[in-house]
Amino acid sequence: MNIARAFFSLSALTVLSRVTGFVKVAAFAAYYGRSTEADMFMAIMIIPDLMYRFISEGLVSSASVPMFVDLRDQPEKLGRSFWTQFWLLSTIGGAMALLFAVFSGPICHSLTPGFAFEDLERMRFMWSIATICIVSGLAAGVLTSLLNARHRFAVPAIGALLFNLAIILGIFLARGGPVEIIAYATVFGSLLPVIWQFWLLYRENVFEVSLKAAMVFDTGVAREFLRAVTPVAIWISVLPFIPVYERYLLSMQATGSVATLNYAEKLFNLPLGIISISLAHVILPSLSLLHGHGRLRFLGRMFGFATLAILPVVALILLFADSIVSIVYQRGRFSTEDAAIAAALFRSYSLALLPVSLCMVLNRGYFAARNYLVPFFAGLSAAAVQFYLGARLVSAYGVPGIGYAAAAAYLTQMLILLALLKPGLSRT
Repeated sequence: MNIARAFFSLSALTVLSRVTGFVKVAAFAAYYGRSTEADMFMAIMIIPDLMYRFISEGLVSSASVPMFVDLRDQPEKLGRSFWTQFWLLSTIGGAMALLFAVFSGPICHSLTPGFAFEDLERMRFMWSIATICIVSGLAAGVLTSLLNARHRFAVPAIGALLFNLAIILGIFLARGGPVEIIAYATVFGSLLPVIWQFWLLYRENVFEVSLKAAMVFDTGVAREFLRAVTPVAIWISVLPFIPVYERYLLSMQATGSVATLNYAEKLFNLPLGIISISLAHVILPSLSLLHGHGRLRFLGRMFGFATLAILPVVALILLFADSIVSIVYQRGRFSTEDAAIAAALFRSYSLALLPVSLCMVLNRGYFAARNYLVPFFAGLSAAAVQFYLGARLVSAYGVPGIGYAAAAAYLTQMLILLALLKPGLSRT
């Protein structure tokens, strides 16, 4: 497989997805600005945002892609493995969605303790329906993993484009009115990638895709998957607490600070998605086919490529954050003051861009080697750093302190992954 061609094709598709993402956020900012409605909706968007982060961190692909690569020449076993993982993850996702819906009250209160009772009740309702995104996100994760294992990268990513278009439609239907309309559109949009990728899988004709063929569950496959994914899942399970913690800290700042965090994160996620996540998706199947020094050499080349690609982006953000934020967001109810605060947070967050990108590359090397304990340890260490520094840096620097804490956390994670790289990749 041509890595460069796969990377650039996926990156190009990701650019289209990110452009629609910016249209989505810019339109929302124009209609809602830094209002209470904006804070309310942005707080419930933590669910689809976290599912995106989970998948990009390798919650599903860390175990699924190596398993699918191993079975690439055995269609019957590949089909059993896929359907087992699909039903397993759908069941787990359904249980999690039900749990989060049942406890929507205390969760929403912990996210935004400064909200009035009426706003909390509206937020609780939207949170409950948004939990459907957990099921659809995990289902899309296993579908993407199978298609990626077959070196199909760009076309499956159209699902993210469809998701953004659904939300944009909801924003223009709401037109500054009840944000519940946009919440419905978000849930509908989360189902579109699953439908799209099932259609692609059907066209691939790798194994039978039918209701009869789907009625299978292999306990051996389920055990293998769970053994592999459990350390990653424990580490990633800590991730929801980080944005909750960040939003808790910013809810104590000026009104609209929670929305500011979401606006800055959308900008931060543009280069992260186009370069870092695209590269991570593309290299995992190839890493899974390599062993020993071959895997280490390939990973080293990808590490260098990611560094050279990301450093200029960080420099541009540090120099032109104010201009970027003004061009993207400053219209309608989004004022000059709003733009200045968002730019300061965007600038501080950019310091995390290089270490988080390199962590994604390094983690794929560990996943390919079926070594999940080192990423688990490194991820938990990074979370501990971010929790420790978050309140202190927000207290010292205000809203931008959130970005400084994230940068320190990801730098810690990257150093641990590098320190244990050679022995960690020698397991297989």
